[in-house]
Formats: sequence, C-alpha cells, structure tokens
Amino acid sequence: MNYSLIPKVKSVKTNGDTISLSDFSPSMSLQAHCRTEDILSDFAVSLSGKKLIKAEISSSLHEDAYTIKISDEEILISGITDTAVHYGFCTLLQLSLLNDGKIPAGTIEDHPDIHFRAVSDDISRGQISTVDGFKSIIRRISYFKYNVYMPYIEDTFRLEFCPDFGKYSDPVPASEWQEICSYAAGFGVSVRPIINLIGHWDKNSKLYDFRDMMLKDGDRVTDVLDITKKEVRTFVCNMLDEIVAAFGKGVIHAGGDEVADLKKIFGEEEGGRIYVEYFNWLSEEVKKRGCSLFMYADMFLQPYGDYGFGFDLLSSLDKDITLIAWDYAVRDKYSSSRFAESDHRFGISSGSWSWARFIPQLEVSFTNSRNFIADTRGKTDIFVLSGWNDGGCCLREEMMPEIAAGALFAWNTDESLSFDEFLGSFCKIYFGYDEQVTGAVKTVYDYDRHFGLESVYDYAEIGGILFNEFWQDARKPTTEKYSLAEYCSQLITVLGEAEDILKENKPVRFKQTYDAFMFDIRRLMWTLMRICIIPSAAFESREEAKSIVDDLIALSEEFEHIKKENRRLWMRMNRQSEWNYLESKYIDTEQSLYSLIRYCKYGKHLKTEKYM
Repeated sequence: MNYSLIPKVKSVKTNGDTISLSDFSPSMSLQAHCRTEDILSDFAVSLSGKKLIKAEISSSLHEDAYTIKISDEEILISGITDTAVHYGFCTLLQLSLLNDGKIPAGTIEDHPDIHFRAVSDDISRGQISTVDGFKSIIRRISYFKYNVYMPYIEDTFRLEFCPDFGKYSDPVPASEWQEICSYAAGFGVSVRPIINLIGHWDKNSKLYDFRDMMLKDGDRVTDVLDITKKEVRTFVCNMLDEIVAAFGKGVIHAGGDEVADLKKIFGEEEGGRIYVEYFNWLSEEVKKRGCSLFMYADMFLQPYGDYGFGFDLLSSLDKDITLIAWDYAVRDKYSSSRFAESDHRFGISSGSWSWARFIPQLEVSFTNSRNFIADTRGKTDIFVLSGWNDGGCCLREEMMPEIAAGALFAWNTDESLSFDEFLGSFCKIYFGYDEQVTGAVKTVYDYDRHFGLESVYDYAEIGGILFNEFWQDARKPTTEKYSLAEYCSQLITVLGEAEDILKENKPVRFKQTYDAFMFDIRRLMWTLMRICIIPSAAFESREEAKSIVDDLIALSEEFEHIKKENRRLWMRMNRQSEWNYLESKYIDTEQSLYSLIRYCKYGKHLKTEKYM
C-alpha cells in the first residue's frame, strides 16, 4: 500500500486487509459536510457503490484534525468542522488514486503541524482569473489541505470611490470577491487579501492622477506611496473600508516589502521611523475595522542586499502585527528564524519559482519549502507558498506542483519524502500518470541540469536566462553565460523524447494544467532551436547569412502559433487583464525575426548585431 499522500497522514493503523473504494458512495451525512460532487468531478472519480461513506462532527477532535475508520461495511470520517471532514474525504480519494482504487482497512488519524497554510497568488503582474478560474484554484489548493487563499493585489481591486485605480488592469469588483469568498468557505478556505499599501505601486504610479501621491526622488516618481502626506493616509483608509467590506473581517496583509526608496530618500534612521510609525498607524486602522494586520518582514531583515532598516527597529513596531518573513533561496539555514527572538508572531513564505521563466523550477521550490519549514519548525504556525508572476508569462496552472510541495511540508514539518517520491505521488494523484510518464515529466523539470549544473543550489538562474532569450531581439547576440549554444542541441533531443511521451499520454484529470505544461515545453523548445539557429557572432559571408533563411521562416511561423496558443490558454481561465501587454511583447519579438530574415537575405554589412 502506497501511503505517500500529499500531504502524508500522521498515523495509519491497519489490520492488513484492503477494500475497494468503488464499493462505496457518499452518504447524506457526508454530503451535508463536504462538497463531494465537486471533488469527485475534479478528480474524474465515480463512487456509486451500495456501501456508505459517512461523516460525523466530533467535538473531541482538535481543529483541522480528522479520523477515518475504514471497514468492509462502512467508512466513517470524523472531524470537529466541515473542513476537517473535507480533509478526510480528500485523504480517502488520494489513497485510492495512489493504489489503483484500493484503501486499507483500519484507522487513519491526522492533523496539521502548521495552522495557517496559505497560497498567495499574484494577480497584479499577469493573469487575473475569471470567477470560475478563482473557484477552480480554491478547490484544488483545498485538496492539498491549504486553508487560506491570498490574492496579491496592487491595482486589481476595483475601488468605487476611485474608479481610476487600476483602470488599465481590469480590476475585480467587490461583488465578485464576495462571491469567491462565499464559495471558498465551502472548501474550508478563507480568502484574505495581500494589498500593498505602501510600495509596489508600479502601474498606478505611472498614471497622471496618482503622481502627487507618490514619493519623489528628485524628478523621479517612485512606486512608493508618500505616507508622510495626510491625503495619502485618507486614501488608504478609504481603500481599507472597501477591502474589508468585500473580504469581511480577518487578516489584512498590507505588503510593505522592498520599499528601498524610503531608505534612499530619508536615510536609514528617519526612513525607519516613518516606516514603523506608518505601520503602527495602519495596524490601528485595521483593528478599528475588526481585522488584524500582516506585513512582509524584509525591511527588518533582508533575504538579499541591504535595503532595509535593521532588525532592532522591530522593538518599535506594534506587537499585534504579524510578520511574514520571505526567502525564496535554497539554504541550509535561514536568517529569518531570528524573528523568533522578537515579541511578534511571525510566519514564513517560500516561493513557487514561477517568475520570469518558462516551466517553474520545481526542485528549487520543493527544497526551499522543505528547508525553510525545517529551519523554523516549532517557531511558527504560519506558512505561505508565494506564487509570483514577474514577467507576466508563466501560466498560473503550472504552479500546482509547487503548491502541492508546500502543502507537503506545511502539514508535516518533519516530512522526509524525497523529491523523486513527491513527484511520483503528485503525477499519480493529480494526472493519473504511471512511472514511465512521470519520468518524462521529471526530464522536463530537470532541464537545468543539462547546462552543467550539478546542485539544486545552482538551478534557479538558467530558467531566467532562457526566458530572456525567448523575448530577445533576434538581431542581438545570445548571452555567453553557460555556453548556451553548446548545450541546447543536446537538450532539444532529450526534451523532444519527453515531449513525445507526454503527447501520447493525455492525463486522466486536470488537463488544463497539462496543457499549460505542454505549452511551455513548446516555448522552451522554440528558444533552444532559436539559439542553435542564429549565430551570436557576425556572419562570415553573405552565403552563410542566406543559408539560415528557411530555418528563420520556420521559427517565425512557429512563433505565431505559440502566440495564438498562449492567448487561447490565457483566455480559458483568465480575464483580459494584461494580455494586450504580453501580446505586444510577442509582436515586438516577431518583428525582430522578420527584420533578421530581411537582413540575412539582403544585408551587406555583416556585424555582431544584425541590423541593416
């Protein structure tokens, strides 16, 4: 019996017998506490047996804890809440999926080590889901036993008092957020916003009407609110009123990260004083509205660089503020564990490694979550898996394996499942894949290794380099780092074989994730071929330049197909939002390819940068 669930259960006591889950069906008592129809539909499972899966609410169990008693006659799931019953049913289903329909007779007891288990979702730098898209995300994170969904909002909340806020970003209205929150509650998920109330006003700061609200560095308008102005704080209060009305009472995460301009303009001492005073004020405003405040902690202890104010400043910060320490690197030890020395409640946030790359770096994300949680074990009960989308191009669907990896360690903080074991379980549970097809998936995720990188500590950079090469002006030389051209032809062969296996094996369930994954294999393969075809050095002769014209035409035709497929996948689950921006990037790159074709046909001056 395979017990490598995601996340794994704490205790299984079995008498050695196995039974078939297909002999059972959900009872009325289970359906009263669990959205069984939606769950079974998502997992493409039908349960219509004559025996019953029952549920009971038991006050003797702790929050989120559940027990499952399995016999040949009936299955009983017990929990103190509907959420706990939901977790028990998901466990049953995962066990069955891992073991070809079989489950063990006996008793399962389970509970989480970390209470607050969240996924943050960047809806500000790329895709904004449709309402149905949000609901699908919420259902799926609940299957891995997350209990909080945190949309990251810069300018994507429609403010009634300020219609120009995010006017070019297709913001989500309060009525839709209320519908999403209500729906999420049925799956044991609380929707709590991360809305940056000081920095990262990247887009709004470029709107004329917001210029006077932004901090100025000489003539430069920064992306940081000028929180010294009374009118800015009035604006923030108006924002809070609408945010709380939409999301209800609970946690409000106010961002606060990477506001280096505050230190640059005011200096470390005065900038720090202004920063802390503002968040103390913000905490009081949040409390007035029946909420509590979270904030990112990097201005007190930076995971990289030196842009903050120092750890000692924490002593001046309101003790009711919860600090979220983020660090997305693979480390053996994390400096963030130092927050345990403060008087503040703190949580940790690892990363999905989905930003500015095609195909998220799963093993880096897996190891980051594992090491970060292990390093702070027993010191925090808050975990957030951060899914960022810098670059706006990685389809959100591809983050599901990283989300599952975070869930694995947040539920069991001493989990010892290896990366290969995790990937095998994920592919079996999520897609219905066997070992051979899982091997092809692993080949794709491991493409970094083909560039001479031996350690997971070194993997993160290469994906970003290839991402940049995809969008690179085709007339400019390829970067010399990692000797890309030397490795690309070998990788094309390896990835091509894996791609063929995956094309022949469509998944049993969650095809939208598969489609996104296959799409980015296609983009990666195109990038590798482009690097192989277009020389970085100047052509030695007109003949050499003309010799690649047919290959360039084929590249440009494939690029057009990729653009159309990207649009199709984008619109299937998302609002229009940033698609026009992304489409413009496609057009710019496409135009450079056409220009290069003309250069190769007719150019007379053969240079490294291949312009007429």
